Amino acid sequence: LPPGSQRPLRVQGPSGRVGNYREDELVAEQDLLISIGALSELLDPKTGKLKVADRSCFYMRLAAGLSEADASILEAVLDVGSVVIMAGPPEAVEANHQLSAFRRRQPDLLILPTLSPTDVARLIAAEVEKRGYAGVGEGDVGTPQLVTVLEHIVRQRFDDKLIREKNGHLARDVLDLAISRKNDRTWAESLDSAERFRLTPMDFGLDVLTAEQRERRLREVEEEIDELVGWGSVEDAGSARQFFAQLRRQLGGGVARGSGAAAVSAGGTSAIAAMHMPRALRVASNPGSGRETFVRVA
Repeated sequence: LPPGSQRPLRVQGPSGRVGNYREDELVAEQDLLISIGALSELLDPKTGKLKVADRSCFYMRLAAGLSEADASILEAVLDVGSVVIMAGPPEAVEANHQLSAFRRRQPDLLILPTLSPTDVARLIAAEVEKRGYAGVGEGDVGTPQLVTVLEHIVRQRFDDKLIREKNGHLARDVLDLAISRKNDRTWAESLDSAERFRLTPMDFGLDVLTAEQRERRLREVEEEIDELVGWGSVEDAGSARQFFAQLRRQLGGGVARGSGAAAVSAGGTSAIAAMHMPRALRVASNPGSGRETFVRVA
């Protein structure tokens, strides 16, 4: 290098390529929000000194009370011109109000409102569009009808207490479950089938049948099972009829009576209990014993 030249820095980029740069050519990018699990992560593990740059913003979720050692770290972070955003349930936030750092420097406290069923429906609608689905039921992506359909599902499935406890997490959890059910429902469809790109209220655990339709369907299942032979009884472990009896107890919350279709038709339906239905079954039988019939009826 010519006399007086700055010593080059050898840098490897994200693509794996390596290049030489002058020191004044390298500018550190500021992270808008850096997630941390504990305030101790901001200390150098060897020297114990703070390793926080100016104008950095950290995010931490409060799970328990902070210690006075944490208070010292907080004050050091503020001294260098950085901030820490801490979020948590009201009880976790209130438990730290007496921390020395908070008494000396009153923090800005933001209380976010509990989401309403409409808010949860809008979050689900946004996530449905983000994941590439065409809509839910009669509601298409990008239309008010989608929010209307989802709000009806939310109001039917969840009470205010559950919404208050989970808020935005509820939207993602219920959508993940609906997609799993949709995959189970459409596994035999062709890859370009429209059914693969549209969810139904039943995927969300909502029974959309009327009382008359449900009763008629139960009678059809009852008649079909009554005609089948070799399916064992309710008391036979591992038999088809015992499976339907257990399924009926999960859906209806009661004790199945009788055998066969009588056990299937006993009790009502419950969307919450349906969430605990088996997600996968292994059906083993000899040829001609009704394996496909069992899968279809189940």
